[in-house]
Amino acid sequence: MWLEAVDYDGTEANGSAEDVSLPADVGEAFGRLYGSDPPATVGEWVETTRAAIEDERGRAPTVDDLCATDDGDHAFVGEETEETYICVLDPLVYPYLTGEAGTVRSTTPVRGAEVTFDVGDDGVAVSHDDAVVSIGVSVDPDRIDEAPVETVYREVCGYIQTFEDRAEYERWAEGADAATTAVPAAVGVAIVWELTQTLFDGGTSDAPERADASDAGEGTGATCTAESDCC
Repeated sequence: MWLEAVDYDGTEANGSAEDVSLPADVGEAFGRLYGSDPPATVGEWVETTRAAIEDERGRAPTVDDLCATDDGDHAFVGEETEETYICVLDPLVYPYLTGEAGTVRSTTPVRGAEVTFDVGDDGVAVSHDDAVVSIGVSVDPDRIDEAPVETVYREVCGYIQTFEDRAEYERWAEGADAATTAVPAAVGVAIVWELTQTLFDGGTSDAPERADASDAGEGTGATCTAESDCC
């Protein structure tokens, strides 16, 4: 997936989402989490995540590894599937892994507003022109040991959120005990495409070919409980 020129924190990112830079404090926190060199870009972060999961499980993650929960703030709603999740990336990845078109409904953490992503054959349409998606990790995260999926959900997923606009993100970030950054929704959708292609080894042949918020899937996901391996 290739982005059009996007103004990302004052820097024009013109290329694939994997080249989107991470701020130094976010990269350093991810490095502490993984016990690795700090990732400088989204691509390096995704590769590091995949390596940690493969070290634990001996395989790349699949749609069955998505972490569904009964009371998540982020949902995928399609003709065949309706599921809620802790992390907004899970429902956004779902249609690209399965080929099932639908709507991702994300509740913002400060205003309680709903931002939607309609995913179909023509691409992705976002309900709010100024929507942003945060990327973050605990300031002093527990290092991944024998359970990287559990650790990632605990230390990262609460800081990947959707916001109506940058003002809402900044209000939330002031109180977050985390290193975070925010990218426009178009970049967030392109990052999801990158996750599908790299972290998950790509989606189905029926999945949308592009992840583009300016243009405008089967598996039920893992159930997230106190005893599960995704919380």
